[in-house]
Amino acid sequence: AIVKKQIMRLKEPSIKCVDLVVSELCNVVRKCSEKMNRYPRLREETERIITSHIREREVRTKDQIMLLVDTELA
Repeated sequence: AIVKKQIMRLKEPSIKCVDLVVSELCNVVRKCSEKMNRYPRLREETERIITSHIREREVRTKDQIMLLVDTELA
């Protein structure tokens, strides 16, 4: 019972960690893409593709975290 409470308490910080990592990755992408200002369309498209990939992985990562916590609680 004590361990299950501790596992439950891990869920929220884990999700928050994913949010922080995604935010930082998006900032890095933005800063890196600034170097392509000479080619605005390429920069925009590159930023769009990378950011959308990060967002897709964010959803999958959060799902996996929830699944892992739920499995540990079972």
